Amino acid sequence: MIKGKTLTKRTIFDKPGGQKTLGRIEANVEIIASENKYQWLHLVNGGWVSAGPAQQYIKWQVVPDSDVPPQPPSPGAGGVIIKGRTLAKRYIFDRPGGHKALGIIEANVEIYASENQFQWLHLVDGGWVSAGPAQQYIKWQVMPAETPPPVDPDPDIPPPPQPDVPNPVTEVKRMGRIATLLVDWQNPKWDFAPRDVGPLNAYPQTVTFSHVCDYRKGTRIPLTDPILKYLKTLNGERITEQILIPSTGWINNPTVPPTVERITWAANHVIVKETRVEAGIEYSNIHASNCYATDLSGAFLDKDMRLVVHKFNAVTKKSAIIKLGSAIDCYTPFMTDPDVMNGDMWIRSDYLELWHPLPFALADGTEIVEYELYGHKIFGRRADGSAVLLRDPQGFKTNWHINSPDVPV
Repeated sequence: MIKGKTLTKRTIFDKPGGQKTLGRIEANVEIIASENKYQWLHLVNGGWVSAGPAQQYIKWQVVPDSDVPPQPPSPGAGGVIIKGRTLAKRYIFDRPGGHKALGIIEANVEIYASENQFQWLHLVDGGWVSAGPAQQYIKWQVMPAETPPPVDPDPDIPPPPQPDVPNPVTEVKRMGRIATLLVDWQNPKWDFAPRDVGPLNAYPQTVTFSHVCDYRKGTRIPLTDPILKYLKTLNGERITEQILIPSTGWINNPTVPPTVERITWAANHVIVKETRVEAGIEYSNIHASNCYATDLSGAFLDKDMRLVVHKFNAVTKKSAIIKLGSAIDCYTPFMTDPDVMNGDMWIRSDYLELWHPLPFALADGTEIVEYELYGHKIFGRRADGSAVLLRDPQGFKTNWHINSPDVPV
């Protein structure tokens, strides 16, 4: 269980990085959460709240469950809660009609839920449980509750305010240029078509790098203990185990001591530090994290971190981009070995789509001086410090455009 205290007023959302607001928490309020996803905390009373990349909005820590006092149920949609009692032992699932069991509720236990979908109850502590078509497993009723006051938009979101001290990735970004790694059907390496995967339905959409200006894949990179720890922070234990399976593409041929391939996944964004021409071919040197660094932090949703935290994806024969396994979000640090050619990560420049150089003007005359990335959202920062949304999972919002698709949401 997670226990923390808000340092500033925070807005509660329906999901990490979401836009639908559920409520607000004032400053200096103790909160209890059941899980952390990239510094987004899942409140036990429902909803998600951002603690900030450096916990600058909410200071929190993991505590034993015994240290957390029972929390009263929160109203669900429409200002009501559901109160019931189990008549038999019931399994808790991840979704209505799901097969992934999250836990068990014994018989004769009082439960609270925030919504009912065809006799599947959404528990306020997380998960779904079936009451049975005739409530033969759980007898329940709707309990009216006070309607919460309307929520004003949080002025900090989106995008969050810029920190006084930029993170290292943002500083590198300002000195370089952002580009997107071309997917198979845009990439001359694969003759502008999905690569031949033989009898497989899909194949990890890998992009290779070299420690020198060469189109061939370079030396392997040590899979250090700090990187393994960071990988678990990004994904959790179970997903980390899956990405470390050789067939997923990151490792391929296991070594002792462990190493990973000098690769990442297409459709992710990177920072070009410099370019160089060798034998008539231009190569780009890409910024990557140090595989020996012990202070790596930040996740895909944090400001500019998706430039060094990449999302796994695979490509199908029909040019569809899919997630790991059965639609699993999986993230890997884009890293290099500083002991090999100063950590250079070279790739042919024609395997990249460079973003429009800064500054530039939108169709309405707005001048954009900096790109800011928050997960699947891209903002343009104006000279006066305000920002405009350029792209989100639903598409482009202005005349600014890149040709590359995004990684799957």
